Amino acid sequence: MRGRATAALVAIVAVLSLATPATAATSFGRARRISTPYAWNPGKSLASTSNKLLTIFASDCPPPSGRCADDNGPRMGVFVRRSPASSQAGDWSKPLRISPSSVQAERPSIAAHGPTVVASYVTQRSYVHYRPRAPRVLWIRVSLDQGRTWHKPVRLSAHTGRVDYPRVAVGGGRMFAVWTQANSGSIRMATSDDRGHHWSTATIGSTTWRSSSGEGFRGLPDIGVSGDDVAAAWFSTGGGAQEAVTSNTGGDDLATATPVALTGPSPNDGQHYPAVAGAAAPGDPRVALAYSTNTGLDLRIFDGSSLSTPSTVFAWKEVVGGTGYLDGYGPAVLPFGTSRLAVAIAGCRRNPGGQPCRPLARGARIDMIYRHSADDGGSWDTAIRLTHAGTHPPYRVNDEPSLAVTGSTQRLSCDRYQRSFSSYDVWMRSSH
Repeated sequence: MRGRATAALVAIVAVLSLATPATAATSFGRARRISTPYAWNPGKSLASTSNKLLTIFASDCPPPSGRCADDNGPRMGVFVRRSPASSQAGDWSKPLRISPSSVQAERPSIAAHGPTVVASYVTQRSYVHYRPRAPRVLWIRVSLDQGRTWHKPVRLSAHTGRVDYPRVAVGGGRMFAVWTQANSGSIRMATSDDRGHHWSTATIGSTTWRSSSGEGFRGLPDIGVSGDDVAAAWFSTGGGAQEAVTSNTGGDDLATATPVALTGPSPNDGQHYPAVAGAAAPGDPRVALAYSTNTGLDLRIFDGSSLSTPSTVFAWKEVVGGTGYLDGYGPAVLPFGTSRLAVAIAGCRRNPGGQPCRPLARGARIDMIYRHSADDGGSWDTAIRLTHAGTHPPYRVNDEPSLAVTGSTQRLSCDRYQRSFSSYDVWMRSSH
């Protein structure tokens, strides 16, 4: 397993707020597993269509057999499941493999708008003998019927290049993908105006940060779109400087836009990456950007004309449900309704044996914590804890959140696992 939060770790073989609470917290139902066993994703893995909820995940013990992968087969793959949007618990279909069974694939991402779904995955040459300096190739698949059937895969990167973790988005009649070109540090963007058949690529920024695991440059970019409004954000330096570019012309000018500094130094360990998402409702121009600072998690909104001033969502140390969280990483953000915002992040408790946000440290206890605003981040509801890492073994780590809204129901999914990786899967909770 190599989620964005655990990219430098060993793969599976053999990942008091400053704002004044405004209203009562959102209420969520119980957690339910939405993947097959032995599965994970690197965030941005939930999407809602006209009347479906979709999830995407990778598995190295892939269904239907559940036999674990090797280099001769079965191979690690990427899968999509669908549920009726009206199902509170999720009435999930059988997993549909969207990566060819002949390749090793992971690092998935998914986005949807109306009946259109765009999904991405990255292929690598070996699973058992994975080499971080070997080629990694980005592929896109598109569905025009809410994920029921899919077009053939389209390759977006060179066969000999190295793609870091990609993200996808769709809106305003255009599809987007962003990733780091790990050999050069370029932040790359691809767009399609013909339902994913043809793509144009451009460089929209760069990063000087290299992964300590030998996988090359790593900017960990994300992108969001709402109508003609587009925003992208990434790490530009190893010291944690994060930048963003914005457009109100469908992204046509992102390659020439001057990046805006979101923050100067900030935590940068491959986990504290920014999240960007466009509004869930048609006609809502907002694109939200959530990003870590040295003291907490901030949020800004692009409305087509300017970026808002920062709103602090979480401030470390944050006390949620009587539990103290010293840090947090890997956020998810979603604008919905007319002025509502949802934010989730992996919150890290005190670790007597080391830093709190190291998922595979012996004493790590990491929970999913959530906050909602009804007024575009002017005030925030009381934060709530959606997992209990210290009291519900075997899952001590809950991270890589994803958010979606179906009707009036908010959905939150995340990975859950522990140091031994004897169990790992994806679960979801839905608001009442």
